[in-house]
Amino acid sequence: MKRSLLFFALCAGIFTAKAQTTPPANTPTPTKGSSFQDSVRAEQAVAKTVMINGAPMNTAMDFIENLTQSKSFTTFLAAARAANMVGTFKSRGPLTLFVPPDSIFKKQLGYRYDTLMAPNHKYDLINLLSYHAVAGKFYAKDLAKLIKQGNGEASLLTLSGSKLTARMDANRNIVLYDETGGQSTVAQINIEQSNGLIHTVTRVLIPKNKAL
Repeated sequence: MKRSLLFFALCAGIFTAKAQTTPPANTPTPTKGSSFQDSVRAEQAVAKTVMINGAPMNTAMDFIENLTQSKSFTTFLAAARAANMVGTFKSRGPLTLFVPPDSIFKKQLGYRYDTLMAPNHKYDLINLLSYHAVAGKFYAKDLAKLIKQGNGEASLLTLSGSKLTARMDANRNIVLYDETGGQSTVAQINIEQSNGLIHTVTRVLIPKNKAL
């Protein structure tokens, strides 16, 4: 009788130990090299899509991937490819990119666009496209804050090394002034990319003393 009781006690102890050491079947397993919280965040992360001129912009995609999806920015995209700047716009960044739509590009530059696309004007094209990009992620509210801190004016250093001047107009729109005196209003704002932000603009931004 004592032996039987001892046997049942041992069995009960073994089953109890197993029950305590076996994790619940539904417990998520952390990814190697990350915390449990990081694993949960990764599972919950959902890419968002924003429409820009009728084309989807996916927050999980980079500038080039998103611009390729659009029919409104084929001119800018073609120029980026001709200037070998695809790598720049696919880089980790972050960058803030001011992008004029096709209609603006063609109307404003006309035949000069074809000149820029010629191989012997590659560096002028690089300079032009780089003038539309700023290192860092500047939401509209960030630009507005910089303008306020600068007593109505903010200076933005572009990837080309030249500067853009940002001001606020009477309607509280952010307006960019390029080095040739051109004025370009920021239209659609804060379009998230995986490696930065896009703001659409109403004019091509032109640096001074170049082919344009």
